[in-house]
Amino acid sequence: MEPLESFQRNRVADRFQAGLQIVLVLLILAAVNYIGMRSYTRTDLTTGNIYSLSPETRAYLAQLDQPVEAIVTISENADEPGLADILKDVKLLLREYEYATRDQGENRVTVEYLNIYSQTSRARALEIKEPNVIVFKSGTSKRQVSIDELYRIQGSELREFLGENVFTRSILAILETSEPVIYFTVGHGELDASDVDAANGASRLFNELKSRNFATQSIDLSTVEAVPEDASLVIAVAPQTRFLPQEQLLLETYLGKRAGRLIVFLEPGRPHGLEDLFYNWGILAENVLVVERDPNYIINGGDLMIRRYADHPITASLFEQSIPLVTDRASAVRQDPGRPIDDSLVVTELLATSDRSWGERRHEPDATPAFEPDIDLPAPVKIGAIAERQVDSSLGITLPGGKLTVIGTSNFVSNNRIREAGNLYLLLNAVNYSVDRAARLNIPPRPIRKVKLDLSLEQLHLARYLIWFGPPAVVGLFGLLVYLARRN
Repeated sequence: MEPLESFQRNRVADRFQAGLQIVLVLLILAAVNYIGMRSYTRTDLTTGNIYSLSPETRAYLAQLDQPVEAIVTISENADEPGLADILKDVKLLLREYEYATRDQGENRVTVEYLNIYSQTSRARALEIKEPNVIVFKSGTSKRQVSIDELYRIQGSELREFLGENVFTRSILAILETSEPVIYFTVGHGELDASDVDAANGASRLFNELKSRNFATQSIDLSTVEAVPEDASLVIAVAPQTRFLPQEQLLLETYLGKRAGRLIVFLEPGRPHGLEDLFYNWGILAENVLVVERDPNYIINGGDLMIRRYADHPITASLFEQSIPLVTDRASAVRQDPGRPIDDSLVVTELLATSDRSWGERRHEPDATPAFEPDIDLPAPVKIGAIAERQVDSSLGITLPGGKLTVIGTSNFVSNNRIREAGNLYLLLNAVNYSVDRAARLNIPPRPIRKVKLDLSLEQLHLARYLIWFGPPAVVGLFGLLVYLARRN
């Protein structure tokens, strides 16, 4: 065989082998990627497993039977540098939700990041109008989470990230098969759901409840024989006149025999006619007007800021984050010292004023109030309480009974107040707790760890020079060693 012909054949064989090797390498890479996509695992090596979902959340996600969308409207705003850190926390957490549901066909939890200002048509289609919120959506149900709900704050610093607890609770809420029905009493001058007036309307209150999957209806107790069977909760907002005796009896039957739930927001100085009902549940609502003299508890020339809270699910988040309740005036609501002895009834006082306040019994519109020790109620004045009854069954277990919550102020839920400070939080906490929507999720918060590196100016310069010249020096030294080794 001629040398030229042999050379050409060898060259063709080499090219074929090279091409075959390339194809085999590509096939191996494709196979590795395919296997990795189907069966890869991750290991969280951080202290406290901060990048892992709790077993409780993973158990709930494994049972999802319908897809859930998470729409995030938080943007990295240059004017608010803290939003970038919040967005990072939210992204990392939601990525874990996506990862945890990846094996359920298509991801059961999907995440979308939306700029409501530049993506106006998409925002309009999703009916999302507010920036810096996270909206969980499944079908027609949705739940909106504000960034204020995601952190526990102490001393104006972010201490703990509550995102997993809040996100899991939101997913469970939108997947509920039925909407809790809340009945609002009418016929006593209560705040009207259809009234958009800033001071006297409550349309925003009803919109907030509707956006959180509550169904709302009105009820005139003077025209019915019983509270409807589908009532999860009855609320009376700022009654101006007295409830009739037969109306009080209907509420007493609903609370006692049916373990019902009732919330009453009283209008200070107005008769309510529920004295007997309150007495049977260990609550005393007095016609005593709060007079506040502590400047830290007063705003806008006399409006009240309530800052004292009990350790109770209704007020715990306000206490932990030092968020005040803002209202115009309040009356005393406290545990009745003369209440009947009942071991099944637990009464908790929720709200209180400062040590420089008192409860004025002889309040008159034009009179200058002055504290009279023998007559007035001394500080701190309690302005809210909840009575809860537990019933022991024949099986030896304790069953939840009725719940009565009474707050001695109502202005904080009006249209012009409900978005101030902690007003909306208190309202929603009271509603959620009353209907048992405050799930006892055993999901620990994630501590926010800050790493601080203290360097002197000399140490900073040394670090800079090491970064600049260290890597080139190491490469040069390695090259010199290789040169010397080859020369010898």
